[in-house]
Amino acid sequence: MVINWELLKTLYLQGDLATQLNSLALNLTRIQALATSHTDKPVALHLIRESQQFIEWTVPTLDLDSDDIDIATQLVELQRQLSRWKLDWEDLWNDGEAREAISHTAQQWCQRLSQYAQPLIAG
Repeated sequence: MVINWELLKTLYLQGDLATQLNSLALNLTRIQALATSHTDKPVALHLIRESQQFIEWTVPTLDLDSDDIDIATQLVELQRQLSRWKLDWEDLWNDGEAREAISHTAQQWCQRLSQYAQPLIAG
């Protein structure tokens, strides 16, 4: 799978913060679904990598002197979670309990991101 990361970055950064957080949440929902169904391991791994890129592109655009510091802190924590998954991906994917944990954790992160995005949409 060949990805034009520069084009994706340009398109991603055109969205506001709420849209960016919702894109990240959508990726986590997809990871959750794939882990639950135990299908498309390479697609799930790609979604992890793409989510890491989304975070790397988002954090520098945040205003750390405002309420964005909370969002930045959460995104850095999510980045670490994604990195842990990526490092042990083969073992995690082949372990049913580990995949269930991935699914559960992805769902929790999706809910967190949605909670941050919702006020931005309403405001």
